[in-house]
Amino acid sequence: MKKIMVLAGGNDQIALINELRRYFDNDVYIILVDMSSDVKAIPFADKFLQISTMDREAVLKAAKEERIDYILTACGDQPLSTMAYVSAQMGLPCYLTEESVRNLTNKLYMKRMMVDNGIPTSKFVSINKDWKYSDIENLTFPLVVKPVDSNGSKGVKKVENKEEFEIYLKEAFRFSLSGDVIVEEFNEGGEVSVDVYVEGNTAKVLSTISLNKIKQNKKSFTIVQSCYPPEFDCNTEEIIAIAQKIADVFKLHDTPLLIQAIQTNDGIKVIEFSARMGGGSKFRSIETFTGVNIMNVYVDMVMGNKPHVEPLPLVKNASMCFVYCNRGTFVSLYGFDRLVKEGIIKYYYTYKKPETFIEKAEISSDRVAGFMIIGNSVEEVKRKIAYANLVLKVLDKDGNDIMRHDLY
Repeated sequence: MKKIMVLAGGNDQIALINELRRYFDNDVYIILVDMSSDVKAIPFADKFLQISTMDREAVLKAAKEERIDYILTACGDQPLSTMAYVSAQMGLPCYLTEESVRNLTNKLYMKRMMVDNGIPTSKFVSINKDWKYSDIENLTFPLVVKPVDSNGSKGVKKVENKEEFEIYLKEAFRFSLSGDVIVEEFNEGGEVSVDVYVEGNTAKVLSTISLNKIKQNKKSFTIVQSCYPPEFDCNTEEIIAIAQKIADVFKLHDTPLLIQAIQTNDGIKVIEFSARMGGGSKFRSIETFTGVNIMNVYVDMVMGNKPHVEPLPLVKNASMCFVYCNRGTFVSLYGFDRLVKEGIIKYYYTYKKPETFIEKAEISSDRVAGFMIIGNSVEEVKRKIAYANLVLKVLDKDGNDIMRHDLY
């Protein structure tokens, strides 16, 4: 029986665990690692270890004690570093090297390699706590500050002037593990998220979606909705060419690849990318849109096989809507199952456990739920979303609706 250590314990890791059990016909022992003892994937594992996935030495020690055969993660950036490190130290198979993970998860290395190799991206500088204003004198406001090595959108803020820059730079430093922060020019345009599978050395674009942010969050980039296909004209040929160039420059093969980019008037500008699937139940969205079970492909690949993907356009229009809440304690969802039965919602996911206190709606980890809407036109999707927004509720312990209904 194989022993597999899985890093992190959210919905995406539940899907990974289920796919591993399918692959091994349940003849597998799953050890889940997460710093929280309250994550959703714990009941799906055979053993749980409360260790930070960022603590490489502690994870390595546990992996040696457990005599694991594989260490895996899915849909997250930072655990990739631990996965590659432990695999290298123990001589375990891994589709990424420590160097490739560094280049793919550290935004500073990534930006430098993009600039050096002609991959279009925004103008930037990197600074540390000894910074001075002369460091950014060649950049034009508005700017974006971001830690070079944080997860998701933590510490990422848009700033309009020097006063805001000083305020949000402190926050970016707080989330930076290395103490370095990237400052880059803000690009106007529509944001796209591109999921790719690099089959052999060939980058195959699976799906491209546009991302809508919470408009009320003026300084942060909180994704509230994704739309398939993108809501604006997007240069597909340019996206494919950029995906292939990223795969070539970063020497990627047989791996998922997630690219975040802006469609500007001057073409595509890459924000960042990573050798993983998109999070937030993206694996399910990709299958819905294209028929490609990317989690199945991922497990097949990490087990040493060479899966083939052939994405097909299965839906005309779709939207994944994320549910955020006002401050309060999440107890239950209302109306979601009803709308699935009515055919308004295709499916939904819950990202928080009942009794979780919701403090804010600023970053992706603040999401309580997400639901998928499918239609034969943009108008049909919008009508279904509007109806869902009238019916759905997130209830607190007193039965009050704390769902934000002002977002869609």
